[in-house]
Amino acid sequence: MPYKYLLFTCIILMIIGCSQNQDDSSKQPDKITMVSVDTLFTFTDFETHNIAQPTEIAILENGSMAIVDFDQKQISLVSKSGDLITTFGREGRGPGEFIRIDNLFVTDDVIHVIDTNQNMISKFDTEGNFIKGHTYKSAAILKEVTAIGSTKYVIATGGIDSTLLSITDFNTDSTLYFGTPKGESIEVVNLQESLNQLKNGEIPDLFKNMVTLRTDHDHIYAFLNAYSILQKYDLNGNLIWEQNIELPYNEDIFNATVEKAKNSPGGLPAYTYINDLEVINEEIVILSNRKNSEVPQQLIKVNSTGEITDIYTLPAHVGYLAAFDVDNESNTVYFASSEDGMVYKSPISL
Repeated sequence: MPYKYLLFTCIILMIIGCSQNQDDSSKQPDKITMVSVDTLFTFTDFETHNIAQPTEIAILENGSMAIVDFDQKQISLVSKSGDLITTFGREGRGPGEFIRIDNLFVTDDVIHVIDTNQNMISKFDTEGNFIKGHTYKSAAILKEVTAIGSTKYVIATGGIDSTLLSITDFNTDSTLYFGTPKGESIEVVNLQESLNQLKNGEIPDLFKNMVTLRTDHDHIYAFLNAYSILQKYDLNGNLIWEQNIELPYNEDIFNATVEKAKNSPGGLPAYTYINDLEVINEEIVILSNRKNSEVPQQLIKVNSTGEITDIYTLPAHVGYLAAFDVDNESNTVYFASSEDGMVYKSPISL
């Protein structure tokens, strides 16, 4: 997802094999395997596929890929060979229409598209036909959602009723609230107070309950964006473990954001340590943010107990990578570059 800034509301601003060579960098613990990814190959581009700003991708069970075009507010289905199959969705507030697509997920034969502007989950079949929409409730600043099943979702609460998350089942019309928030629910946004907190090197109240959510359909993973803390829950909302994930760029990203705040004419710069997160065979793979445009992003592999085991450094010369997904059958990782307007791929064995 592109870099985020909070003004009056949260808005988005804003070739290439893989060699897996060991990096003997002394800056990382010996138990962490360092891998250099030399090249990313073009999978889609605007001229061939009419995808202007890919920000999210998801691989379907049949091997094709669903790609979010944030700019054109639509979804493109692309075959495994790279051919455009179809495009669906458009700007609007009707069934199957979007204002702001923040994510999409695939469960079985259903594509779930999350529109945080409308608080809407739109469901499509794998041919792009609209099935049904669900309106969800969230008091969070960033209204994060992930899909557990065809009617069951994990939703960020923003701290309401002293909870962090909820599981809503639209089939049974039931909601389970759980998780301990890091801050209180924000009823009135005070940008100046948050800006002052950030200038002082503190985590602003506005950011404290922002999360990135994923599930492997047996567990729920919540990454607390402002703290770089990863939590694992069972489907009953019980916390299994919580780990502070020390990503390589964390300190630089936070310090740079503090400096931006000190020089800000009034807007509130936001920060996040990760751009995307996927669960693969009970292990977590994180796509890092970057501290500046000159340094490469990284894929960080975290084991089932929350410890970093591998770091894959990606090429520095490609544009900002917003999201990724993995084809386990071919050991291929796909990356959506919102900056380049391309989806890349690379043979990486995770």
